[in-house]
Amino acid sequence: MRETVHCIAQSTAAPDEIWAAVADFNVGWHPMVSWSMIEPSRNAQIIRRFAADDGSSIMRERLTYYSASDHTIAYEMVEGIEGASSYHARLKITPSESGSTMTWNADITASAARAPAIANGTREIFEAGLNALTPQQNPTPVVSELPNKSAVARLTIGDTPRLGLTVAPEGLDRADTICLFLHGIGGNRGNWDDQVASLAQIMPTVALDLRGYGDSTLGFSHSQLDDYFDDIKHVMAKFGAQNIVLCGLSYGSWIAASFALAHPDMVAGLVLCGGCTGMSEADPDERESFRVSREVPLDAGQTPADFAAGVVDVIAGPTATADVRAQLHASMANIPAATYRDALNCFCNPLEKLDFKKADFPVLLMTGEQDKLAPPAEIRAVSHRFADAKAPHVTFEVIADAGHVCNLEQPAAVNAQLARFLRIISPAAAASPKVAKKSAKHARILDAALREFSMNGFSGASMQSIARRAEVSKPTLYQYIGTKEDIFRAVLDQGRSTIVAPLKNPSDTGMPAVLWDFAWGYARYVLHPDNLSIARLIIGEAERVPDIARQFHEAGPARALKGIAQYLEERRAEGLLVFECPTLTAEHLWSLILSGPRNHALHFPQELPDEATLSKTIRSGLHVFLRAYSTTPDTDLASLADISQKSPPWRTT
Repeated sequence: MRETVHCIAQSTAAPDEIWAAVADFNVGWHPMVSWSMIEPSRNAQIIRRFAADDGSSIMRERLTYYSASDHTIAYEMVEGIEGASSYHARLKITPSESGSTMTWNADITASAARAPAIANGTREIFEAGLNALTPQQNPTPVVSELPNKSAVARLTIGDTPRLGLTVAPEGLDRADTICLFLHGIGGNRGNWDDQVASLAQIMPTVALDLRGYGDSTLGFSHSQLDDYFDDIKHVMAKFGAQNIVLCGLSYGSWIAASFALAHPDMVAGLVLCGGCTGMSEADPDERESFRVSREVPLDAGQTPADFAAGVVDVIAGPTATADVRAQLHASMANIPAATYRDALNCFCNPLEKLDFKKADFPVLLMTGEQDKLAPPAEIRAVSHRFADAKAPHVTFEVIADAGHVCNLEQPAAVNAQLARFLRIISPAAAASPKVAKKSAKHARILDAALREFSMNGFSGASMQSIARRAEVSKPTLYQYIGTKEDIFRAVLDQGRSTIVAPLKNPSDTGMPAVLWDFAWGYARYVLHPDNLSIARLIIGEAERVPDIARQFHEAGPARALKGIAQYLEERRAEGLLVFECPTLTAEHLWSLILSGPRNHALHFPQELPDEATLSKTIRSGLHVFLRAYSTTPDTDLASLADISQKSPPWRTT
């Protein structure tokens, strides 16, 4: 049975103000959500897990479509709605005369017995969310700064064809995944210089001169798509890359999309600027007409330099600077006539139509606001085709005040979008990409296990259910960690490591600061709803399965207590603390900083302590501890008072 829910609300706030509150896929802003988090996932999927404010249900939803330009976010249910076989929702904010119109829709397919109830519950959630967004909140968007630009180098590889590259050398020697930039039919790899330098610290970057352009030469015969595919593979092999993020502009977008859909197993992500389908969906007459019209000046003996000025007038936006126009003109003017003719011939002879269903990778599409060749409406429609084809997630953005070559006209805006996209695909740089990939899978397994144990306890959890949540095979669990008992111990050990991390590597800011950081880290961990749920289940199973309760205690709390005692012993040896029994003193510290809020949360899961309550409890507990055990209590208490005023707030999201 299918149900639809459609909710609409008005606001006097501007769309950008409302969007700033909901732009993050996390749902910490919603009044009916008690906590939320983005969980590890494969294929760069973005999945949020969150709980209702009454603690009655935990949901998992996957981001499917995102557009800050259109103020649109779409998602689908992964888990948590009983009786629903599919659940797709979209929130869109549009400008109105008085401010903004907010529309929240859902398409639900569920059993006849459950569909009406799911629809009613959805309507209640949507209306509560829209009501929370209607006041003028004036939120401040979080802006993520780019790293400093990297130095770049130019080199050539191969013989016939020789390929010209611009690279940011740092990281390329260990590049499991690289980002490769492909220019347009009237450009060269230099058009991507700003992006290569600006993004290299997020992911190793390379820009390629296509055959016959710049420092690259033509091959032995007319270029075909398969030849460009071979060149892309050649670049990957040069740097030992197993995966690639392809970023193309115009003609380069068509090549990038064609390669990605032909070799999805090699592609970690696809970025398309000002184009996508090329001539792959045009009929033969349209292709031939396009080719002939562009070859007329060439047949008359002209070169691209002769008509470069006219091309710039078409592709440049109305606000393009003189420097940008000069660079566009130089790019076009430097193209040999033979190269331009070769590219036109390839462009007008596509191998086949693009099969969007093969898009097993995230996609980012961008186009200039004033792009005449690939206007926003056209590229927006392509983004919807990728989303309909179930790509892991699709992002569409319009670059304001830009024409066709948006990365030249508005490099900062394009770089910001690219940085966000690349960070999703490769959230952290690592010394060894292979180790990073293994570590990411290990983290995903532990996160899935934590979720499964929190819902079903140790006895109710199965290896199959953990494997399904982690999106790995059951043998992979044994390969990476071991048996269910091993996984349970690993989850607890991870928690213990998280709790004592500030004590294992104490900063040089002084003991009160270290204890303050430890207390907040401890609070973040033990008050997480999943960890509270596990604690409740273990208490409930203690009499029936005492071995598991003992394993929980020994692998978790007992080992954490030992780490705390060790830190305190070291401070006693330095003359900073005075006590008789380190274990008893560690228990005092543990109890003083959080026992009250944690005990309350164990009994009332829907009533997690707020920031003010936690701050008061932690500050008071540390005050008592330092007054009792510090050898210089007045100095340490003054330091604690100063630290507690400056420390950032604690959040459950």
